[in-house]
Amino acid sequence: MELKLNIYSKDDKNKIEKTYKAEGYDLMLGTIDDLVAIIDLDKIDNDKAVAGMIIKGYKQIKPLLHDVFGATEEELNRTKVSELIPCIIDICRASVASLDILKKQKN
Repeated sequence: MELKLNIYSKDDKNKIEKTYKAEGYDLMLGTIDDLVAIIDLDKIDNDKAVAGMIIKGYKQIKPLLHDVFGATEEELNRTKVSELIPCIIDICRASVASLDILKKQKN
């Protein structure tokens, strides 16, 4: 699954300056802790619920996005909140997929 994060221009908030892409995402244990603390995976298909979770877990979102995409703090400040919801959902889905792979390898 391709993950994508758009960074917008300082001068034109409608112009995409850069797009970070990541193919899937292998979670680190600490990141799983952060993700589970933020997102209730049972409600991952409810955009409104996810938006509320993102707001509540705001302090953990930036480090997660930095970990996934390598974006700087300044770049993260130029992302659109409306695009974060589908991005976080995609990160969660990629994470769940990687956990499923671990289960299969264990069996």
